[in-house]
Amino acid sequence: MFRVLGFDPQTTRPSYDRLVGLIHPQDRDTVDTGVDLLHGVTLGPQTLRIRRPDGAIRVLSSRIEIYLTPDGRPRGAAGVVLDVTHQEILREARMAEQRRRRAWYDDQRILTFFSDQSHLFTCQEEASELTGLSSDEIAADAFVTIVADEREHARAENAEALAAGRAFRVTPHMRIARHDRALFEAFIVPIRDAGGAIREWAGITRPMGSKASPATELLLEGLEQAIDGRHMRAARALLDWSMTDLAQAAGLSLSTVKRMEENVDGSAPASRRKAVATLRRFGIRFSLMEGNVIGVSAT
Repeated sequence: MFRVLGFDPQTTRPSYDRLVGLIHPQDRDTVDTGVDLLHGVTLGPQTLRIRRPDGAIRVLSSRIEIYLTPDGRPRGAAGVVLDVTHQEILREARMAEQRRRRAWYDDQRILTFFSDQSHLFTCQEEASELTGLSSDEIAADAFVTIVADEREHARAENAEALAAGRAFRVTPHMRIARHDRALFEAFIVPIRDAGGAIREWAGITRPMGSKASPATELLLEGLEQAIDGRHMRAARALLDWSMTDLAQAAGLSLSTVKRMEENVDGSAPASRRKAVATLRRFGIRFSLMEGNVIGVSAT
């Protein structure tokens, strides 16, 4: 408890008032006071913020239980406090991501989707809004979102690309709610673990002709993993850079850049990300093109 709150147990005298004094002012009104506890009143489980003596903000989950005498008078209390800062950060990040995806859909009808190694498909809730299909129907068979006369061709094309383990692009007509259809393009990339094995697939769809960037962090990760020495050399040529120029700009050794361009196995993912991020920073774009090839261009 001392460690969670940031106090030295050898020099700090514990008290409930000291604990309450750490709580963020905006959260104090929801916390049991000492008078509440003396009267046998507790407000139940709470999630609140505290500011530790070192200035760090932590998020705690607390629960207090009051013990009563046989005649109903409070005789004591016990509490549990858990540091849930990391869980709260993840929750807020997920909510922010959901808001961002909703904004993409509202503005451009862009949808993201994922598939694990067992081919369990998940898609954002807005897919139901677009297609008029339930989430369960889409989860059971993602191809039901494609118009019937193209569905089996798309299924075969998808199976071929998955078996090859490569990024690919497809342009299906998707069914739209109220018996309509529209041409979309979808980008699907494999996401590999440190050993090179595919751990999942990430994809995004957008209306054909949309100029909105289809990039998400996961999609970019998969696309970067598909970038090989040819793309690195093409990017350097567009910038009129030598391998030394790329190494200096990315903060990498010349030997690391040389290994990446020669497609030598074992190139560190962190080094590859640095190189690709540097090329992007200087105006290089990597795009998944028709024919499932990665295009390299300069802006």
